[in-house]
Amino acid sequence: MNISPQLIKELRDETGAGFMDCKQALEQAGGDLEKARLILRQKGAIIATKRATKEVNQGVIAGIISEDGRAGALIDLRCETDFVARNEEFQKLADELVRHALALGEEGKMDTLLQRPSFGDPNTTVEKLIELVMGKTGERIAFQNYAVARVPEGENGIVDVYIHHNKLVGTMVVLTGNADPDTMRHLAHEIAIQVAWGAPKYLSKDEIPAEVLQQELEIEKQRALNEGKPANIAENIARGRVNKNFIQRVALLEQPFYKDESKTIGELLKTAGDLKVVRFVRLEIGPSS
Repeated sequence: MNISPQLIKELRDETGAGFMDCKQALEQAGGDLEKARLILRQKGAIIATKRATKEVNQGVIAGIISEDGRAGALIDLRCETDFVARNEEFQKLADELVRHALALGEEGKMDTLLQRPSFGDPNTTVEKLIELVMGKTGERIAFQNYAVARVPEGENGIVDVYIHHNKLVGTMVVLTGNADPDTMRHLAHEIAIQVAWGAPKYLSKDEIPAEVLQQELEIEKQRALNEGKPANIAENIARGRVNKNFIQRVALLEQPFYKDESKTIGELLKTAGDLKVVRFVRLEIGPSS
């Protein structure tokens, strides 16, 4: 049947799909807009099924902070190629997903988040929205992960989100204390950058599991023995190396500040008024992540 340009434009404006995709969907649907929408969504679902085994090592980390600065969210949205990661539709999808994560306000509720109605179309769920973008891009898209953080009730604090310029790394920090707002805002942002740069696994050395420390001690002790050091000296060398090389690397408060390595993050917080990092999150896109 003959599909009018006006009808194609209406479907394109509504869905963002390409001209030929909209034309073919309308032809298949006999000019019925609702059926054409469903066809476009099904196309995304078919692509997802066909490409389910494809690796998704590209994508973006997106972040958002609430208006009052007391809550924030990060999302990890994957695709197959950098070309699609830079696509406007993919970027818009990431922006919508991170807004849903903040609005949901809870972690570990991926299924609930996927069933939320889209902000642009209440009749379309987040899950269907992802399928629609898959239909447009022709690639598998995976909503890999999300995180939500907030300042504890009754405490003075701030949440900061930092997204690296390549959008492959994003961090979120919750800082509490009694410093003035400008100081807290500045320091929270500096620590968010620190988390991106230093990639700590724990907040403090006290959080490092005893078995992890013991394993590192054994490794360093054996290394010292292999260097010909006596057993009693090897033990001391191992402890020194673990403190300097391991703990400083994996514990945020023990890391040297990226702008001034003469002070640790813990010392920086005390100098600023005994502020406290109550939580940090780091998401990264990469082949092994």
